[in-house]
Amino acid sequence: MESRKDRKRKINNVHKDHEKRIYTMAIIFTVFLGALIGRLFFIQIIKGNDYHYRAKNQWFKEIPVGIERGKIYDRNRNLLTNREEKRYLVIYPEYFLSSDENIKIISNITNIPPYELKNSKLTSNRNIKLEIKNDKKELIKKAMNIKGVYPIEYNDRYGKNSIAAHAIGYINKIDNTGEKGIEKMYDKLLKENQICKVNAVVVDAQKKIIPGLGYKRTYEGSNKKGKNIVTTLDEEIQKIAEEEFDKLHKNGSVVVLDAKSGEIVAMVSRPNFDQNNVAAYLESNNKELYNRAIQIGYPPGSIFKIIVTAAALENEINEDHFFCKGYEEIEGIKIKCWRFDKGGHGELNLEQAFAASCNAAFIQLGQKIGGEKIVAMAKKFGLGSKTNLGLYEEIPGRLPSEEYMKGAGIGNISIGQGTLEVTPLQIARATAIIANDGIDRGVHLIKRIIDDDGKLIKKNEKNDPKRVISYDTAKKIQKMMEKVVSEGTAKNKGLGKTCGKTGSAQAKLNGKNIVHAWFVGFFPGNNPKYVIAIVVEDGVSGGKSAVPVFRNIKNRIQ
Repeated sequence: MESRKDRKRKINNVHKDHEKRIYTMAIIFTVFLGALIGRLFFIQIIKGNDYHYRAKNQWFKEIPVGIERGKIYDRNRNLLTNREEKRYLVIYPEYFLSSDENIKIISNITNIPPYELKNSKLTSNRNIKLEIKNDKKELIKKAMNIKGVYPIEYNDRYGKNSIAAHAIGYINKIDNTGEKGIEKMYDKLLKENQICKVNAVVVDAQKKIIPGLGYKRTYEGSNKKGKNIVTTLDEEIQKIAEEEFDKLHKNGSVVVLDAKSGEIVAMVSRPNFDQNNVAAYLESNNKELYNRAIQIGYPPGSIFKIIVTAAALENEINEDHFFCKGYEEIEGIKIKCWRFDKGGHGELNLEQAFAASCNAAFIQLGQKIGGEKIVAMAKKFGLGSKTNLGLYEEIPGRLPSEEYMKGAGIGNISIGQGTLEVTPLQIARATAIIANDGIDRGVHLIKRIIDDDGKLIKKNEKNDPKRVISYDTAKKIQKMMEKVVSEGTAKNKGLGKTCGKTGSAQAKLNGKNIVHAWFVGFFPGNNPKYVIAIVVEDGVSGGKSAVPVFRNIKNRIQ
């Protein structure tokens, strides 16, 4: 029979076994709980952001829409680039099912024929972006139900109604590099700190948009602020200048300067071009991509008589009596005055010869001055060299050689013909020197560089003003330019208080003899605010082709 002592020992052993099991289970549970807590800590804290990003990616389809390049503004901080927000369909061919129904929907939205979509647009290995032309809600809703099709909104670099295309230039969209104009001049700066714009759309497992959950715009790359250009251009004046010149349906250029500062407030070149479709002009003979304000040299014609007059006055050649019989003959070569058919102008003084734009009188004057002094004065006015505007495509123009000015050449140069070539910007600058009483303030296209918050990064430094001709000479030429409007070749044209000069330069275009029509002037005459230079290719005359454009621009901006 088991004793009480043995029974008690057994009970104690059972209790010890139970305690040992409980202790073991507690240790196992604690280790398990610790591991669980550790795992949760690893998932939520250490790898939380990573898992969050992965989970988000399962919901979002990221759609790159373009590189955010620095913006270009006018003088009043109005956008000249990135002006128009458009809607596009972004299509991923690897997801897209090219059924007839899907193709029909895309065609109806983009106005692209179905055969073109099938044969070219949707055969790319990369995603494609098609502009939405028909944005009816029912059509867009149908498109959103197609796998791999995503509507997005995006600010294009250039819009259909962009202005100042030649001054701004354009970019190579493949590598986002500036090719012409300001885009090229400041390419490195405009690309600095650039970022990639991404639209993220909520999708289901089939890569279809989940309606109602919307889009999220994100930015990849640098978190530094971009750099933007503020130009001297004035959006409103630029629009006016373009509109008025376009009424001619001619090629040519307009330059409008702030008379006091030399800042370019408008620069027009025609024919224009589409900045979004540059390839269409690469084989053209019409030079649409040329900025005619700075990139093509024209014979100035009678505009150059401003320079000849300055050379005469500065060199104290006080000849004030001329006789025009309708032509001048030098070494057997007859150079006609425009009054040749009417027997010439007869007797006149320098003021009258300038106002009437008499070729014979200026040939006589040019012979007395001499070609060397005329060319020296042209150089002082900035002709024959670049204006230091900074645009890479600017040309220096051309001045005649000493050899050319021997003999009949001096006659041609005295009336702005022969081997002489100038750009409209050079002529605008030369006229601004007269308007500023003989002082050259240069010409400028850039005001400042700012960041995305509008904070100043750098201000454009202007050259110190430089006297070119004396105050008295400038005042005398101002008076002569006033007489052109009140009594001379621009008489009765509605120009009001304007000082100006007409020019009709003979030239050849595609083997045909033509006339380039010029007018340059500043207003008001007693306190100049703007200088405007206009050249019309294949025009009638300066008075008939260029003056009306000047008048219309003047009346709208004064």
